[in-house]
This record gives sequence, C-alpha cells and structure tokens, in this order.
Amino acid sequence: MEDCNSNFTFNFRQSRAGFTLVEMMVAVGIFAVVMVVALSSFLNISDVQKKIRSFQIVNDNLSYAMETMVKEIRTGASYCASSCTQSSFSFVNAQGFSVVYRLNNNAIEKSNDGGVNFLLLTSPEIKITDLKFFVRGQSLGDGLQPIVTIIISGSSGSKEKNKTRLNVQATVSQRELDS
Repeated sequence: MEDCNSNFTFNFRQSRAGFTLVEMMVAVGIFAVVMVVALSSFLNISDVQKKIRSFQIVNDNLSYAMETMVKEIRTGASYCASSCTQSSFSFVNAQGFSVVYRLNNNAIEKSNDGGVNFLLLTSPEIKITDLKFFVRGQSLGDGLQPIVTIIISGSSGSKEKNKTRLNVQATVSQRELDS
C-alpha cells in the first residue's frame, strides 16, 4: 500500500495542468501591446484613406471646373465685354451666349444669360478659396492675342488633419475664329 500512495502523490503533481498567474499576466500584457499596435495601424490607414478621398474630390472638382472654363473661353470672344473683376469673368461663347464665371459663397458659378441666373460649377463638398482671372489681349485694346490666365484654389475635408488644399492654374489663348 505504501507503494501505491507514493505513486498517487507523484502522479498528482505531474497531472496538474494550467497556467500560473504570472504566465497569464505576461500573455495578457503581450496581447494588449499587439492589439494597441494593430489598432493604431488601422486608425492611421483610415486617416490616410480619408485624406486620399478628400484629395480626389478636390482634384476632380477643380479639374472639371477648369476644363469647362478653358474649353468655353478658348472658343469665346469679347472677353470682359460686360464686366470683369479679378474674381469674375464675362465673354461671349461660340453659340453667342453671354457667359459669366464668378466666385460666390466659396463656389464657382456659371451663367449663360449674362449674369441673371447662375448654376454651381463645383461641388458643395469643396470650398473654393480663390478664383482669379487675368486678361490680356485684343478685347482690351492692346492689340495682342487675347489670353486669359485662370487661378483656382480650393480645399476639402471636414477636419483640419484631413483637409486637402489644391491650386490649379491654366492659361487660355483665344482660338482664331474663321470669318
């Protein structure tokens, strides 16, 4: 019997399975560190994605607005016939309509009826901070080829860290119209 009891005690010590409190604390600590690093990386990726999306919105909007103005101004005539300021520009387009582009309430607007009714040319998601037109040429009586330089500055994004700013500039020369 004595042999049996000593055997029982020995087996009892060997069959004791599980983790000690110290081992559990180390495992939970390592897991917590890994999760903090993973969450931090995920949040950074999310911020980068928002910044890229914001840049894409600004770029697409400003490119569309600029391309629309450039195409129409290129085939237009009588630049600044009615009135021009640095932030508004008027001319007669190829179809004979009096067109006006202007900056109003942080958006670019276009009128096809001489400035009576205006339509938004840019998305409300972006804020146009600056729109300038610089005109040089025949319409102003200096005898030179009409040239218009357009400068647009805009931004998008609700939070300062996700805000994207973009500046676009184009110079347009009037096409020589066949008489």
